[in-house]
Amino acid sequence: MNKMSMPGWPAQKTARRRGFSFIEIIVATGVSLVFFGGLIYFASTTRAETSKAVNYLRALQIAQETIELVQSMPFAEAMQSGVQIFEGSLIDPQTGKSVSIPFHNSSGWQPQTKTYPEQYNNAWFYRKIRIDPLPAGISNARFMRKISVDVYWNESKTPERIESIGDEPDRMRKLSLATLIFDESETY
Repeated sequence: MNKMSMPGWPAQKTARRRGFSFIEIIVATGVSLVFFGGLIYFASTTRAETSKAVNYLRALQIAQETIELVQSMPFAEAMQSGVQIFEGSLIDPQTGKSVSIPFHNSSGWQPQTKTYPEQYNNAWFYRKIRIDPLPAGISNARFMRKISVDVYWNESKTPERIESIGDEPDRMRKLSLATLIFDESETY
């Protein structure tokens, strides 16, 4: 005799279960939260890292541009503090806007000043330039100088001091670029 047909045993249920149990709902919700939380974290960190990369490339562009500006100056003018016009904060402390930098003063057909686009303002770029003599042991050292450009910036954080005359700038990051400039007026 079959146990199911015995008196006292419940009859076999033929109805199918419908809906989800509470445990299934909790597990599905947990899996969804982990998945979507990971996506949100990935998207936010990608955006932050992209912003850092953009500021790094802008700093590199500023440093390269500065070196090219100094190389385009007459050697004697660069040695007589002619590069100081390019030093300092690229943001005016009073207005929070880009400063106007003298550019191609000797050229009549190019712009006389340059301002950086507004996208540069949130990084608070600061530029320092050094021109140093080469060690005496290097042949033809008297004709050459080493130019070093340091560009400092912040990642979307306003510095405590915008201008840092004579001090290290109050910035989070720094990029340095160096090359040689030649005195082409000398005979070798």
